[in-house]
Amino acid sequence: MRVTATTKTLQGPVNRHRFLLAAFYLCVIAVAAILLTHPVSAQAKKKEDAPPKPSSVTLKTKDGLSLRAFYFPSNREKEAITVLLVHEWQGQASPYGTLVVALRDAGCAVLVPDYRGHGGSKEYIDARGEEQTFNLATMGKLDVQRIITNDLEEAKRFLKKENNKEKLNLNALVVIGVREGCVLATHWAQRDWSFAPIGSKKRGQDVKALVLISPKKILKGIALDQTLTNPAIVSLPIMLVSGKGTPEDSEAIRIHKRIEVYKKKMTRGAVTGLELKQSRASLSGPLLVKNAPDVIPAVVKFVKENVIISDDENPWINRE
Repeated sequence: MRVTATTKTLQGPVNRHRFLLAAFYLCVIAVAAILLTHPVSAQAKKKEDAPPKPSSVTLKTKDGLSLRAFYFPSNREKEAITVLLVHEWQGQASPYGTLVVALRDAGCAVLVPDYRGHGGSKEYIDARGEEQTFNLATMGKLDVQRIITNDLEEAKRFLKKENNKEKLNLNALVVIGVREGCVLATHWAQRDWSFAPIGSKKRGQDVKALVLISPKKILKGIALDQTLTNPAIVSLPIMLVSGKGTPEDSEAIRIHKRIEVYKKKMTRGAVTGLELKQSRASLSGPLLVKNAPDVIPAVVKFVKENVIISDDENPWINRE
């Protein structure tokens, strides 16, 4: 009887010990599962949200040139605003990496071509099959026109292919020009708006906003002002960006005032879709974009606020 009593007395603590031990192991397993699952979920989410990698692409123009361009895809696909950045004369795409990444991180798909004679597009093959180098000093008005009608048009053709793959929304296109690139950007936008739809087939009229950074008045005899009497252009949301005190600052102010007058006449009321951003940094062109901390956030904000994608506004359209 004593032995039996002792055994029963011992069984209580043993059972409690086993229960506590089992509970402890269950807690350990649960915590381990949480610790193991959360990083995996975070990694999976990070992988899902991460935008596709940028790439260097080659654009083949209709007059036989091979142009280098940099393409930054978006993870928003059909909901992605599309941005075409046109650099300055004697410039190239590479200084605009910070701006491009900021736009990409905001959900935009961005293409930055080096147009003929610039950056990675300085060489061409002549009629004899020999490699030649463009001479910027001898390039003139005809070359600028070819940049507009061939180079930038080929850039759009590339974006059209991406649109049809459902990788971006070409119907929500923003064109950013820098210095002389503003002349190219506005003239190409004017060309884009000249292509009216044929029946239900959309051919152009994709540019939905313009950003003009440190604008120059003229390039090889082609003036920016030639586009500012076109209702299709002045009715677009337009942002002008300049560094205070620079020569381009006074030009930005002049263009802003001129567009404001046209917008007032068109709307017969308050002016909307027009912004003048004067940075305190006395810089221009790529240096303004790269080194003025207030410029890139302002450009991204303007793009996001002025180009809306919905079923009713700038919807994705297949362009086959």
